[in-house]
Amino acid sequence: MKKLLLTLLIILNLTSLLASESKICQRCHPLIYKEYYNSIHRKSSLKSDKIYKALFEKEKQAANKNECKVCHSPSAKTQKATEEEPISCIYCHTITNIQEHDKQNKNVLSGKKRDFYSAEATKKEQGEVKYETTSSLFGLIKSSKNSPYHQIEYNNENYYNGNVCMGCHSHASNVHGFDVIMLDAYIDKKDKETCISCHMPKVMGSKTTLRDSKTHAYHGIAGLHNLSKDLGKYIDINVTKNIKGFTVNIVNHANHALFGQAYREGILKVKIIRDGKYIALKPYIFKRTFGRDGKRSMPFEATEVLKDRLIYAKKSIDYDVRLQKNDRLIITLGFQLISKETAKELQLDKNKELTKIKILKKESFTF
Repeated sequence: MKKLLLTLLIILNLTSLLASESKICQRCHPLIYKEYYNSIHRKSSLKSDKIYKALFEKEKQAANKNECKVCHSPSAKTQKATEEEPISCIYCHTITNIQEHDKQNKNVLSGKKRDFYSAEATKKEQGEVKYETTSSLFGLIKSSKNSPYHQIEYNNENYYNGNVCMGCHSHASNVHGFDVIMLDAYIDKKDKETCISCHMPKVMGSKTTLRDSKTHAYHGIAGLHNLSKDLGKYIDINVTKNIKGFTVNIVNHANHALFGQAYREGILKVKIIRDGKYIALKPYIFKRTFGRDGKRSMPFEATEVLKDRLIYAKKSIDYDVRLQKNDRLIITLGFQLISKETAKELQLDKNKELTKIKILKKESFTF
């Protein structure tokens, strides 16, 4: 009887670990795990991502399959894992290369257990780093370096240039061969910033409990869900006056178009403060509209782009309002995860968080 109970306990423990393999990482990387736990990577499943689920239900009615799980839950081997950690720490840290394909790129995993990839410039030339222990004062003082649980390889270029993200965040075609992601991202050796430096910036706090470090790479994924305002530093806004009025110029320093995801909307709001009164101008909306046969359609049905008003490298918006002396111009660039129109279409209009305007950048100019 005791043997049976012991066996059951072992099975339950193994099942728990398989369902939450990232929990192991929490022991030595508590800060990073806390960030990951609240990230869109851990919340990319049908259970946690409301927009994904709504679109999946629509697509399921048209074709009973889910090809989206290749990127939305690639590491999930069980139903519980699909719900709790669809993209695990181990999955991302074992991507050894990216295979480029017309329909969708593919992440190639190393298949090695406890052998992970990471990026740290000071260790890049060392390549593979293993656990080491040293002692001094006749063994009275002992110290250790690196992880006793896994070894790390620091010489994989994909983790420095951001290409490790391009397996899922580059493009993906629907059944009609039409790209519904269109992130338009590109990897260039001349880029000062990469996917990783922008979306996983250095933040305060030690990366591991095994040794103190002042900073670590943010694993909550800075973007439209977390640390949105931090991305504002990669966007410049300036204003030029002209005969008819003025022009707002937006310069995008990212290596991809802004607001390119399906149903995403960027919003530019301009207010003039004149003699103590506010004059609100009509908001400008940045979005890309998918369609089929000339009509707006769901991404999985789309065969064309009906309208493209995204911010690529530069974008200028003209206003036919003449500025007066001492006018103060307040410019706000924000976004919605989905438009109110789309929220209603997907029956998500009661979820106000999805249509809430979040701020990326705010500037003021006085004339």
